[in-house]
Amino acid sequence: MEKTAPDTAFQNGSRFRLSKLTPQQVKNLTALGQVWGFLKYYHPAVAGGQYNWDAELFRLLPKVLASSNQQQRSETLSNWVTSLGPVAACAPCAAAPANPVRMAADLTWMEDKKLYSKALQRQLKHIQANRYQGKPYYVVPGGPGNPTFPQEAPCAQQTYPDAGLRILGLYRYWNVIQYYFPYKYAIGENWQQVLPEFLPRFIEATDALQYRLVALTLFARIHDTHATVIPDPLLTAYAGEYAVAAALQFIGGQPVVVRVRKDGLVVRPPLEPGDIIQQVDGVSVGALLKQRLPRAAGSNPGAQLATIASGLLRGATPQVQLKILRANQPLTVMAPRFKLGTQPPVRPAVDDTTYRFLTPTVGYFTMASITKAKLPAILKAFQQTKGIVVDMRNYPGEFVSYVLSTYFITQPTPFVKFTAFDPTYPGRFIEEPPMALPPDSTLTYAGQLVVLVNESTLSQAEFNAMALRSTPRCTILGSQTAGADGDVSRIVLPGNLTTRMSGIGVYYPDGRETQRVGIVPDVEMRPTAQGMREGQDELLEKARQLIESKP
Repeated sequence: MEKTAPDTAFQNGSRFRLSKLTPQQVKNLTALGQVWGFLKYYHPAVAGGQYNWDAELFRLLPKVLASSNQQQRSETLSNWVTSLGPVAACAPCAAAPANPVRMAADLTWMEDKKLYSKALQRQLKHIQANRYQGKPYYVVPGGPGNPTFPQEAPCAQQTYPDAGLRILGLYRYWNVIQYYFPYKYAIGENWQQVLPEFLPRFIEATDALQYRLVALTLFARIHDTHATVIPDPLLTAYAGEYAVAAALQFIGGQPVVVRVRKDGLVVRPPLEPGDIIQQVDGVSVGALLKQRLPRAAGSNPGAQLATIASGLLRGATPQVQLKILRANQPLTVMAPRFKLGTQPPVRPAVDDTTYRFLTPTVGYFTMASITKAKLPAILKAFQQTKGIVVDMRNYPGEFVSYVLSTYFITQPTPFVKFTAFDPTYPGRFIEEPPMALPPDSTLTYAGQLVVLVNESTLSQAEFNAMALRSTPRCTILGSQTAGADGDVSRIVLPGNLTTRMSGIGVYYPDGRETQRVGIVPDVEMRPTAQGMREGQDELLEKARQLIESKP
């Protein structure tokens, strides 16, 4: 189809003003948002790019908002659908896909008789049955098959988007999750109910910061550790541009200092590993958790706490008062902060070299600084050892997932199965056959493997852990990982607010879940504050013991 001339009527905003919603208006906007998103991805004229769909929303918004009942609203929406032109019969639409369906499209919202008349329902179901089959305009596959959304205007000129743009932002996000999030079934609640819940909150956001904070709360509701935001000036200022040069980890529900920066580039804070943070500038950690958890991206509670831990000591001032517990003794200290951006953040505990011998018979390497080029030398150096500890409590230095495991197998070994969105049926995800890795033809390691994981093991790191788990002598040691495997897709909202989501489904070859579940350890273990105080890496020591205890 030919594209129409550019529609620029609303390039400077929606020109729509609203500060409060009545219950009837919430119903009206809920129905409009669901129909608008459905037509965007299903209707041949819209999905093919014949309309500026954001502009069409703003044109219809006042009339739908003014509807006084279901009949009036449905007539308005029905006339709108009719105006888009006839939808021809689509014979291929009824064909079953060649591969199994992991997640079917969820269009049960159409059945809501309180929102939609029977006549409108018939129109929508006809479009569903005869949906667009050409090249989609609003969504295209990325490199690994995840959805990308190239046509979404960021409306960057409006730091505080007007009411119409805020509604657009909510609609845009809600519908992307509805049709292109591979784990919508695992969110843990009815996604249909989220739209009417957040409509008043988006409308009542009184300034640019409140709009962003409400959006963060929405993003957190999909329970995906990937659902963070690209650095945003207002959110950076809100979190604070200063940070204490120490890293925290929640252990037993308490934030414990695990590392203190000692490189001399910033002032060392008066903290020691094993210190338990109890208050930050007079506010208890419990109160801070209550405030921050609803906005913390995380597939599971451990991942949420890791998100909070990374920013718990940030603030707007060059120093902070901390109440801590050190070896069960309460202390109050003033900790200096350094300005973010002037120095790199506290790094993971990585040795000077990527690998070393823990004992003459046990090797160790960290994924934080791994590269493909280093792997042959590492495996050759450890060839005569009894076992290797692979530290994945970090993010890999390079993508080595399709290489690393090949050194530990002697035959092709399946380790993962993907799902990808079906461009012919928005909301449907299709399974691909399991992927198998071939053995390395030059070098095979025959000893034991122990892989260390925790809540910092995220995405690519989890993918690596899956690959190693498929090898015959591997033990996963540690605690639940971040539960967000696979590549990411970006979603841009008005105000140039950009978030992310997991864009492809990642499963074990037998179909078991990884999203939210993470990589479940074979041996469950967490560090202790006492171990931190004593300078011990308790998981590393346990890994060594596991290897040396093997016959």
